[in-house]
Amino acid sequence: MAQTTVQNSGSIRFGSGKLEVGTSIATLVNIGAIRSAVFKEEWEDVEVRSDNAGVVKVGIKEHVAYIEGDMMEVDLANLNTIRGGLDTYAAVAGTPVSVENEAHILNGTDFVRLKHKDGDGTEVGSIVVTDASSNAAVQNTDYVIAVDSAGYTCIARVAASSVIIDGEGVLVDYSYTPNSAVTLKSGGKTTISDRVVRITNTDENGKIFRITLYKATVNEGQNIEFPADDGDDPAMPHLKMKGVLDVTRTAGDQLFEIYDEQGV
Repeated sequence: MAQTTVQNSGSIRFGSGKLEVGTSIATLVNIGAIRSAVFKEEWEDVEVRSDNAGVVKVGIKEHVAYIEGDMMEVDLANLNTIRGGLDTYAAVAGTPVSVENEAHILNGTDFVRLKHKDGDGTEVGSIVVTDASSNAAVQNTDYVIAVDSAGYTCIARVAASSVIIDGEGVLVDYSYTPNSAVTLKSGGKTTISDRVVRITNTDENGKIFRITLYKATVNEGQNIEFPADDGDDPAMPHLKMKGVLDVTRTAGDQLFEIYDEQGV
């Protein structure tokens, strides 16, 4: 026999979430596939003993929160972000690769990504652009180049170009240098910078349930356990981020925010 009925079906949560870490909310990085994500809040009670009424509870201290989980993707760039500058991250350049006649259509002055990028996220080299009639285009006169936030070199038509017509196809030659490896070196640094940590659950209607720690640092060292060759699970380092009070924010909004579109 049912003792009650569901009061708010939107407040019943299903599914995991997207885990992100960054130096700020604007620069959050998706950590990728995870397991066993958990949000946990803790504090210590502040108690005062009276002479005639026992212990009187008057408040809390050491108010902290944690977001943790197992990372299924051992991405060194993400680990470097998570670990708050504790390490030295570097890319090892590979052999340059030449690309010829990569076709793109330039509409208006919209930027279009080239298909390949330098491993270090810088602008690719030796760029040559020709129009559909093999006429050479001139940079900053007929086209401009920029690098986007993902490190891809992008090309856009200059509105006043007399060589590249709006909506015309162009061919691009260039050279890019992929990474052959990346390294994460540690030891000797003792300062860990704060990070923003966020986990977001999105339901089937596109509405989100989100928890954000404003000021967090990694709370434990790496432990990468290599499974058996015939095992089904990958190596999954555990990520534990500890959030503390950000006293630059207003009291009552210094530790975390829970944002809910699903339960309203």
